[in-house]
Amino acid sequence: MALSGDLSEIDIKTLLGLIENTKGTGKITFISDFINITVYFKNGRPVSAEGDKDPIASVEKLASFDKGSFEFVKQEGINETPDTPKVEETFKKIEEIKEKWDFVKAKFPSMNVYVDLAESKNEEVKISGDEWKILALIREPTTLFNLVKLSPLGELKTLILLASLFDKNLISIILQDDSLTEEDNVIPLKEAGWHAMNAPVYGEKSIEFYRKIDGRKDFQTIVKEMGISYKEGREIVRYLLSQGKIALRKKAK
Repeated sequence: MALSGDLSEIDIKTLLGLIENTKGTGKITFISDFINITVYFKNGRPVSAEGDKDPIASVEKLASFDKGSFEFVKQEGINETPDTPKVEETFKKIEEIKEKWDFVKAKFPSMNVYVDLAESKNEEVKISGDEWKILALIREPTTLFNLVKLSPLGELKTLILLASLFDKNLISIILQDDSLTEEDNVIPLKEAGWHAMNAPVYGEKSIEFYRKIDGRKDFQTIVKEMGISYKEGREIVRYLLSQGKIALRKKAK
C-alpha cells in the first residue's frame, strides 16, 4: 500500500484508522515545520514512534500537527517493543492530547519568548520532581524553544510543566520584539578560499549556525532549526561576516 499526502486533506486520526483497517506493516513519516515524526506499524497496530525524546513523547508531538505532509512506506521486520502498549494507549487519547496542546499554545503563543527565573516572593510553594528538572535548566534567560530542546522530557510535558511553574510565579516570560526585518531576507553562503576555510569560529551556536549553511536554507530556516531568536541569529551572522566565513545572497521576492 502506497500512501502519501497532506494533513490539510486528511486528519491524523482518520489516517491512522486507514492503516489499521488495511493491516499495514511499515512506517509513516510526518513532516511539519522542520519536524519529523515517524510511527511504526505492524499489521495495522502502532508499535513504536520516534522524533521526540521517547516513543510516547513522539506520539504526543504528532498530535500537535495540523499541517504538513506524510508518507507511508511498507517495511518488513517491524516488531513490537516494550513501549508498544503505551504507544497504543497514547494514540487512543489523541483528541485529549490535542486539547492539552491547545492549552499550552494559548499559554505560550511563541517559542521564541525568553524564560527566566522569577524573583523570590518568599512564598511556600510545592513543586514536583519533574518541575525541579525544568527549573534546573534555567540558569539565565533562554528561549522557550531552547528549554524544550534541553529538557530530558518530551515537548508537551515540558510545556505543561513550564505553564505550572509560571502559574506558581517561579518563572517569568520576557516579551521581546523579535520580528523579521529586511536585513533577514537573505541566504547565507559559505565563502571559499584559504582565509575563509582557515578562519576560526568560536562559540557553540556560531559553529552550529555555520554547519547548517548549505546554500539553500535561508536565515529564517536556520534560526528556527536552532531555536534561537532572530536577534541572536543576526548577531551570529554579523560575527561570521566579520570573520570572512560567509557571504549573503538576497532572497528573491
